[in-house]
Amino acid sequence: MKNQIPFHPAAPFHLVSKNRFWSLFLLCVLSSWSLPARAQYLGVSGGGLFSRDLQSSPEAGQTGGPARSNFSNSGILAVEAGVGFFPLLSAGLHYSFTGPELQLRRGDAFGSSARMDLSAHTLAFETRLRTPEVSGFRLYGLLGAGFSRFSLDVTSTVEDPFPRGAPDSILSPVFTFGGGIEKGIAPFVRLKLEARDYVTPISKQLFDAGGAWHRPAILAGIVLGR
Repeated sequence: MKNQIPFHPAAPFHLVSKNRFWSLFLLCVLSSWSLPARAQYLGVSGGGLFSRDLQSSPEAGQTGGPARSNFSNSGILAVEAGVGFFPLLSAGLHYSFTGPELQLRRGDAFGSSARMDLSAHTLAFETRLRTPEVSGFRLYGLLGAGFSRFSLDVTSTVEDPFPRGAPDSILSPVFTFGGGIEKGIAPFVRLKLEARDYVTPISKQLFDAGGAWHRPAILAGIVLGR
């Protein structure tokens, strides 16, 4: 008898979700670069992500201590493409991937906790306002919104941190803002250094008290185009 590969019912969903992210990004790239009359750009960058840890305020009579979510620092890879609509204003699509580790403590009487690996895919539509170029340098600011999809891989648990079962993935809105500096090194080629923040309303699956979760990042990369 031939060996049969077990079927996981959630696998098609994960595959479709990832394909949607990449399909949307590629559609934006092709659309922007098909407009010859406009100024287009394509950028690739990498750097570090420094996720903010979260902790709830202790309550009177609480026996388990405050809820806490500690995130490790991690690398980040970003790709973006866009098109200019005015001399100093452009709009485009930004994609990034990060993989921090999360140590979660529920703060219940049993000391429930979990350790897990997060895979975060972020897709956001962003606008950029930049300064005129001076001696090859120009500054820019950015603002955007989109979605982050977090895939969870639980590696260890204590007691019962997920009474209803650990979710396979979580989809949350995200807001982005930041700025940076670019330096031209050749015609239509620039280096960039950027600081940005991903602000997400965190799911209660990852932090009991909820609220805004900041994920600041520093990136360096190269930009092709105008």
